[in-house]
Amino acid sequence: MTTEGTTIRSRVMANNWIGPLIAAAGLVVLVGCSSTTNSSPTEAKPAGVDQDYQTLSCVAVPEDLRWEYSYLYDARGQLKPLSEIKTMPVDQVRGEDPLNDVTALYKALESRYGHRPACGETYPKGTSGQLNINVLNHKALSCTDIPADLKQKYPSLFDTDGRLKSWKTIASMPANSAGDDPGEDVTSLYNQVVSRLGHPVSCPQN
Repeated sequence: MTTEGTTIRSRVMANNWIGPLIAAAGLVVLVGCSSTTNSSPTEAKPAGVDQDYQTLSCVAVPEDLRWEYSYLYDARGQLKPLSEIKTMPVDQVRGEDPLNDVTALYKALESRYGHRPACGETYPKGTSGQLNINVLNHKALSCTDIPADLKQKYPSLFDTDGRLKSWKTIASMPANSAGDDPGEDVTSLYNQVVSRLGHPVSCPQN
């Protein structure tokens, strides 16, 4: 075989090896990039009560739920820090764990939306967003001078010093002798107070 033939044969063999080597090198690069992408850390998302609290802090909680769980809010109407809620005494909350009340408030709100609301989502209108009138009437009565004879007519709604019991306390009371929910007594009392005053009762909005 001539020198020229040997050279040509060498070039052909070299070309046959270069193609697979380039392809293999490319595969290594692609696999490396894919591995790097998949190994990037995923941002942790809040879960459980932390997620419920986060939702409550960034959506419009309606007036009746805010009053029903008023002890979870500060004097400015802002949701208290979760760290503060965690340390609340048992006698200030409904259950044995104040965090359970955070979840209960969230669940009540979620049931009205029909799903976990997104931050800034508009409160639903219509039947699903209907407020609890008994709770709103209790709030109105809490900042109104109630005549003594009406207090005597609904003694179970008042403390021994004549002060209207908190909604938290009233909501945990059993039905009255007629089998009615104590919340209905609140609305009945409210209607009689309004009848005396001649106009609806309202309190400053938070």
